[in-house]
Amino acid sequence: MPNRINTLMLQEYTERYRDAAYLVVVGYEGMDTHATHALRNKLAENKLQMKFVKNHIAKLAFEALGMADISNILEGQCAFIVGTDPVSMTRIVRDFAKEHKALQFRGSLIENTVLDQKATAALADAASKEELKGQVVGAALSGGANLAGALLGPASQIAGCVKSLVAKLEESEAA
Repeated sequence: MPNRINTLMLQEYTERYRDAAYLVVVGYEGMDTHATHALRNKLAENKLQMKFVKNHIAKLAFEALGMADISNILEGQCAFIVGTDPVSMTRIVRDFAKEHKALQFRGSLIENTVLDQKATAALADAASKEELKGQVVGAALSGGANLAGALLGPASQIAGCVKSLVAKLEESEAA
C-alpha cells in the first residue's frame, strides 16, 4: 500500500500536469543551489516554472492521465519545465546550459508526443510561435503587395500611353 505522502504527490502531479501541452524534462545532477536558483529566476522572468519531480510518481501520474509514456526520458534527478512555447523554453535551457554544464536535456513532451534528448535540443534552433506568426503575416502582406503591384503596373502603363496620346493630339491640333 502506498504511503500517504506519495499518494498526495501523485494527486498533485496529476492535477499540475493534466493540461500541460508543453513540458521539457531536464537533468540537474551536479548543479549547485546558486545555479538552480539562477535558472529558476531566468525561467520566472519568462513566465515559466521549473518543478523537481520524483520519477516514479511522475510516471504514475502520466499513466493516470492517459498521456504518453515518458519513462524513457525520466532518468536520474529530473525537473519539469512547463510553459506555452516549447521553443523559448528550450532556448532558455540551452543558453543556461552553456554556462552550467550540469544542466542537460532529458527530453520533452510536446502535445502528448515524447521527444528524446536530441529532438528536444533541436527545438531550441527552431522558429518560435511568434517568429512563425511574423513570417506568415509577412508572407501574406508581401503577396498582397505583389498582387497590387502587378495590377497597378499595367494600369499605370496604359495611363502613360493615354497621356502621351492626349499630348500628341493636343500638339497636332495646336499645329
